[in-house]
Amino acid sequence: MIPLTAMSASKSGSSLWMASLAAALVTAVVAAVMVYTAGMPVVPALLGLLIGAAPIIGYDLAQGSFGSNWRPVIAGIIGTILFVAAIFLPGETFGIVAAVAGLLSTLLIWPIVVGAMSPNHSIGKLWLASILGLIIGLVVVSAVAGQDPNSWLKTAGVLFFACWGGTVGAALSAWSK
Repeated sequence: MIPLTAMSASKSGSSLWMASLAAALVTAVVAAVMVYTAGMPVVPALLGLLIGAAPIIGYDLAQGSFGSNWRPVIAGIIGTILFVAAIFLPGETFGIVAAVAGLLSTLLIWPIVVGAMSPNHSIGKLWLASILGLIIGLVVVSAVAGQDPNSWLKTAGVLFFACWGGTVGAALSAWSK
C-alpha cells in the first residue's frame, strides 16, 4: 500500500490528489465528447486537439491559476496534432502507421512541446509522466475489458484518456519547479 501522506501535497500548497482528479475529469469530459461525437466531421478532430491541453487545464484549475499562462495549453494542443492525424487516417490502409504516429505523438512530441513552452515543468519529467499515464491507462483498460471489446470501445477510450490525464496532472503538480 502506498503511504497516502507521502503523496498528499506538493510544495506549492495544492493537493496532488485534487490536481490529478481535476486533470482526469477534464480529460475524461473532453475524451467522452470526442468519442461519442465520432460521426460528426469536425468536432472530434477539434476535441482530439484538446486532449493534449486537458491535463494542463485541469492542473491549472486545481492550482487556481487557470488563464494565467496559456503557453503550456497551446503547447498541449500543438503536441497532439500528430495524434489527431493518426486517429483520422483510414485504419485499413494506415493501421500500424496510425498507431505508431499516435504513440510517437503522446510519447515524444507532447512532452517536448509542453516542456519547452512551460517554465515550470521539465521535458524529461513530462516524458516520464506521459509514459506512466499510457501504461496505467492500458492496465486499467485491460483490467476492465469484457468478453466483447467492441461493445465498450468508446468507454475504454474515455477510461484510457482519463487515466493518462490524471497521471499527467498528478505529475504536473508533484514535479513543478
